[in-house]
Amino acid sequence: MHKPPDEDASSRRTNATRLTRRQWLAGTAGLIAALPLSVAAQGQARSARPLNLVVPFVPGGPVDLAGRVLAEYLGQELGQTVVVVNKGGAGGNIGAEEVARSAPDGSTLLLALDSILTVNPYFYAKGGEQAVPALAHIGLVGELSSVLVVNAKSPIQNAADFLAYGRRNTMTAGSGGNATAGHLYAEQLKRDFGVQLTHVPYKGLSPAVQDLLAGNIDCIVALIPGVLPHIRAGSLRPLGLTAARPQVMLTGVQPLSEQGLTGFAGASWLALMAPRGLPSDVEQRLSSGLSAVLRDPRVIERLQAAGIDPFYADATAVRKRIKDESAQWSALMSQMKLSPQS
Repeated sequence: MHKPPDEDASSRRTNATRLTRRQWLAGTAGLIAALPLSVAAQGQARSARPLNLVVPFVPGGPVDLAGRVLAEYLGQELGQTVVVVNKGGAGGNIGAEEVARSAPDGSTLLLALDSILTVNPYFYAKGGEQAVPALAHIGLVGELSSVLVVNAKSPIQNAADFLAYGRRNTMTAGSGGNATAGHLYAEQLKRDFGVQLTHVPYKGLSPAVQDLLAGNIDCIVALIPGVLPHIRAGSLRPLGLTAARPQVMLTGVQPLSEQGLTGFAGASWLALMAPRGLPSDVEQRLSSGLSAVLRDPRVIERLQAAGIDPFYADATAVRKRIKDESAQWSALMSQMKLSPQS
């Protein structure tokens, strides 16, 4: 039995409407489902892009060791791979300049030693002046104290002996080179406390330490890791720390400022930097990540083992240190009449 024509037409119209709705719903559902996948894919692409952490010194020193610890844990915190890139030369200026020229997108960072920001602009004819203004401050990583040491056979037993002996006799103070922390601290001792010191620069700290061990010079102010093995071996005697904070690696050694050298306090420090012009959300993400990493007990332990006293301070604190210490060291170098290096 055949259906009436009008019934067949009505059935066809109903079926067509149902099919159109199914197609529209299926297409819309597919579009909606595709949106979060697209966003997630973009996020994965961003996370997959490695972040380069430039360490502006050769491998093996405390700055390099700190960089490798930060790369590992900052990478975990940010959810992306962080690669350490060593770019040594010109007291750190070469690496700093490279970062300053990089795109300000958060993919290239600098682990800066304070001297790059506070000493080099006044010591190098080119480099420091160009790099410092082009860098943004993410946060402070921590401090590296220096220690005043003499040969274990020296008659100088403590800081008081050092002051008394140095005011009566001319002593030689070695360092890893002109305008290094050891050189500047020695000049500060000479200027502020009347100690008669003749600076002897070396090409690096190791030959200076060897000459101190051989008895060819009288003292060195050096970063703790550079002399710690000889202190532990009993061949060098520590007299006092430059930093005001106690140091885990030398728990029995007091700051010089607490041993009669009132006002003598200072420490090298490390800061995480980026090219200037970084978007505020990227800067905040990096700053928060760094702060979290520096609260991790594993990071604290490993940095302390490298001679670094780790603690976080924000960009404002970094800017203040740069301003204050630039004024301090530029005034000292002006008095020293130290020739700029090209």
